[in-house]
Amino acid sequence: MNRSGSAWLVSRIALCDFRLTWKDRSVIIWSLLMPFVFIFVFGQIKGGGSPSDVKATLTIENHDDGPVSKALLASLGRENLALVFEIPEGGEAVRSLVIPEDFSEKVLSREKTRLVLRKDEGSNSEAGQTAEVAVARALVKTVSALLEIEGGIIREGNGPISMEGDSLSGNLWITLENRPDGAAALEADLDSIIARAPVITVASSFAGKAREIPRGYQSSVPGNLVMFVLMGMAFSGIVITQERRAGILARTAVSPARKRDIVAGKLAGRMMVGIVQILVLLVAGRFIFKISLGNDVAALVILMVAFAFCCGAFSLVFGSLFGNPDQVAGFAIVTTLVMSALGGCWWPLEVVPQPFRIVAFCLPTGWTMDGIHKLISFGYGLGSVAAHILVLVLFGAAFLAVASARLKLAR
Repeated sequence: MNRSGSAWLVSRIALCDFRLTWKDRSVIIWSLLMPFVFIFVFGQIKGGGSPSDVKATLTIENHDDGPVSKALLASLGRENLALVFEIPEGGEAVRSLVIPEDFSEKVLSREKTRLVLRKDEGSNSEAGQTAEVAVARALVKTVSALLEIEGGIIREGNGPISMEGDSLSGNLWITLENRPDGAAALEADLDSIIARAPVITVASSFAGKAREIPRGYQSSVPGNLVMFVLMGMAFSGIVITQERRAGILARTAVSPARKRDIVAGKLAGRMMVGIVQILVLLVAGRFIFKISLGNDVAALVILMVAFAFCCGAFSLVFGSLFGNPDQVAGFAIVTTLVMSALGGCWWPLEVVPQPFRIVAFCLPTGWTMDGIHKLISFGYGLGSVAAHILVLVLFGAAFLAVASARLKLAR
């Protein structure tokens, strides 16, 4: 390679910047270690694993000792619930199901009755929804079992339940009263029906691509990756300010390297740092936090390189606009936090009002987060993020134009 050519000079400047960056221990802490802390904390706040992992705790207050309440509890035991029958002294029930004392009698007599599902105001909403669905499912199973038993008695034609035209005469409560072993026999029949494997099962899946809102680590890993890469790039603008104040850029300018070579080298160096950070966090996300990387890893790589280019150019803007390192630090913090919050790094864009979504797509963070989730959370391919990649490149080109025009190599 020609050692006086632009490509060689750019590569030397980039490699020098790359090596010097990692010599600073604070860079390693804030670029590679702190993201793990934030990913874990935000991931737990947002729900940890996948929605199917949500297991709700349900306290049972059973005031009925009849066969129907026992069958209902047996059905609930097969749901995604952690049933609690005794609250520890001094403890409180997060959510509880109250079964009234006359529950079995009224159900068997075909009279109206009411179950009460209480939920603490501060309880997890997703766990509450899980409990509601589980109780509804258990009720359907229990009532279906009772109807099957009634149907068998009607078909036999020798019991207290019969059909007269369109009218039903009698009920299961009469059966229990007329037979000494009625309650035990009904419990046995209910247990047998509830315990058997279902004849029909329903398989539910998305027709096309999943559109479930990202949560847990599936949301936390991409959000903190984008935020910390942006933060690291923004703060790296301090280095350019320091090099200008120390005269390093001026000395570089008297070498064969031209201003555009210096800008390109600085940009390439920062992109290399960002790409290392991205790779480490994506690999950790896949193998430590067990997130999906989608069906098109190549598209994800292209998107993240475009983001690294955008952030690298953004860092040059900070270094070119300010002459004081403290100014760079202050504006870097404010800018990173605002762009992260509005761009969907802290919460999914799917849950924010439409005006905030519009604001998000005025920022590179919004385009990046939307593109990442299309690839890793919703299973789309390169075609779905082509516009995102183009917009990020255009953002980077605009930042680079500003930096090139404003950057002064001497104080």
